[in-house]
Amino acid sequence: MLKGEQLHNLARDVSYAKRGRINASNVEAQRNSCSSLTLILACIIYWQAKEINRVLNKYDTDAANIDISLVKHISPIGWDNVLLYGEYVLDKSLIR
Repeated sequence: MLKGEQLHNLARDVSYAKRGRINASNVEAQRNSCSSLTLILACIIYWQAKEINRVLNKYDTDAANIDISLVKHISPIGWDNVLLYGEYVLDKSLIR
């Protein structure tokens, strides 16, 4: 699947209530909805990229028979391992 299609599918899944549609009545509300969605998508992609990096650094790629040249074909847009719907608790004391 193309990265653009993956990103659109992720946006639809994150904003599932209205099938990814922004139905706000005024421009400011639309802008807020889009900005929030963009922030959530960026967080998921950033976290996925960090996880890919963590896994590659955790294992000896030679011993695990991992061809490091194939990493460029891995997309951090995939979200099969991300639970989109659940309880999210943010500890404000951990925020810098």
